[in-house]
Amino acid sequence: MKAIAVVPKKKGSARMIDVDTPVITATQVLVKVKLVGLDGTDKEINEGSYGEPPEGEKMLIFGHESLGEVVGVGAEVKAFKRGDMVVATVRRPDDCINCQAGEYDMCLKGDYTERGIKGRHGFLSEYYAEEERFLVKVPQSLGDLAVLLEPASVAEKAVRTAFTVQKRMKWEPEIAMVTGTGSLGLITAMILRLRGLEVISVDASDDAYKDEIFSELGIVHFNAKKINLHDIPHEIGRQIDIVIEETGSSSVAMHAIMVAGTNAVVVLASVTGGDKHIEICSDCFNQGLVLGNKTVVGIVNAHRRDFEQGIVDLLAAEARWEGLLAKLITARYPPEKIQEALSSMRENIKVVIEF
Repeated sequence: MKAIAVVPKKKGSARMIDVDTPVITATQVLVKVKLVGLDGTDKEINEGSYGEPPEGEKMLIFGHESLGEVVGVGAEVKAFKRGDMVVATVRRPDDCINCQAGEYDMCLKGDYTERGIKGRHGFLSEYYAEEERFLVKVPQSLGDLAVLLEPASVAEKAVRTAFTVQKRMKWEPEIAMVTGTGSLGLITAMILRLRGLEVISVDASDDAYKDEIFSELGIVHFNAKKINLHDIPHEIGRQIDIVIEETGSSSVAMHAIMVAGTNAVVVLASVTGGDKHIEICSDCFNQGLVLGNKTVVGIVNAHRRDFEQGIVDLLAAEARWEGLLAKLITARYPPEKIQEALSSMRENIKVVIEF
């Protein structure tokens, strides 16, 4: 079968290869891949920033945002049948106490593997085999939109974490700010709007296409090139109760913490690679956190329940803003054009590979 693989740590190595079609065991499901979404992680893997092949191998089949159809089931599989549409979760547990409790998105040891990222092949292939416990059945009514479920699961975890943390007090949030307007940021904004919050969206781009999306969602958008992040609360005349940071910029993350209001929660959901340094007033930073009763929490990956809640909210979003989710998928490429697809990500919201 055809697959797209990289040589980890080698820049620009993504290419088509031929590999054997997987043979499933009694507990596994064979999935025919339909769509794979690309995100910043995939781009950075192709740029050689990170990525780890399976043990004993030199290449990594990458891609971790999948949508596929079940075409084969092992004898002991009970939850799936041929024709089911499925999305696979990404992380596979190690033997730490969190992983063994099913909380492998909160892995303690760090010996987990991740499909398409760390130590395990991903989904940029014609077929993949998977244990049924790592698959999530999606309704046929979602169609191609189900390829958005993996980023939606991360958004769900961010929102869930914010509300869980704030059970520490009586809390009635009104305004949330999402920094970053890629597919993750826009889905996060949708989920917050579904929860009844006003949403401020912040990025550093001028994009008329996104302006239409902001308008449909009822989001107030600020361009960070035209306004200082710290001036936004003054501009709106109210404090910000939730900040979810998804830009991949450590500078934005640090300033977002300072912008958050009294009793606010800040969820950091983007990985910032490199060794960038910024200068801040550390006394101001600490004083703001302490006197403001602020909570700052980091998240990575997602729990199965976040995938399941993602289905609920994607369906609700489609019902409330019909056709809007489809606008997030802005480019489709065949697998043989993987390099072109990766290069196009800067000017697109969500790029998908279509098998």
